[in-house]
Amino acid sequence: MTLEIPSRAFTPDILSILVALTIAYLLCGASPLTAQDECKVVEKVGADALKQVHNTPTHVYTTTKINGQSFSSEIIYAAGSMYVKALGKWTSAGSINDVEQSEQQMQHGANSKNTCRQLKDESVNGEVASVYNSHSETPKGTVDLQLWISKANGKLLRQDTTSNGAVISSRYEYSGVKPPL
Repeated sequence: MTLEIPSRAFTPDILSILVALTIAYLLCGASPLTAQDECKVVEKVGADALKQVHNTPTHVYTTTKINGQSFSSEIIYAAGSMYVKALGKWTSAGSINDVEQSEQQMQHGANSKNTCRQLKDESVNGEVASVYNSHSETPKGTVDLQLWISKANGKLLRQDTTSNGAVISSRYEYSGVKPPL
């Protein structure tokens, strides 16, 4: 169930923080995990899938749950740019190159403890996907991440992230995607 919040409930600063928080959690999937063999596999599979998100027109639908409230947002990666939709309005969020630089800056530090594993295969919208899980403990808290990667083409189909009381669920679609602006 998605909680509809009137647009007057958000100031531009709060909206910017919400969008930035959602993007930050989405980008956690691109972070290197550890030198452990299992984490190296999850890191490579996740990084390869994220490259496809950046290089293929992709529409990401995200629901963020914080303190019992749900917020929906959308992101489109297309034509070398990223677009974000929040509160019904599309805005440009910069080039994909800018996003990739931000991802590199958000990598987990050496002080994190990580465990990773491949779980069972599952179907996502009729497509068979391998499910990967990582759990990271950092000085700032824990991050639990699950990725559903298509077995047919290696594309990211779904991502769930839980961290510090926030739950972020994203689904990825690749057909018929065009820049919204």
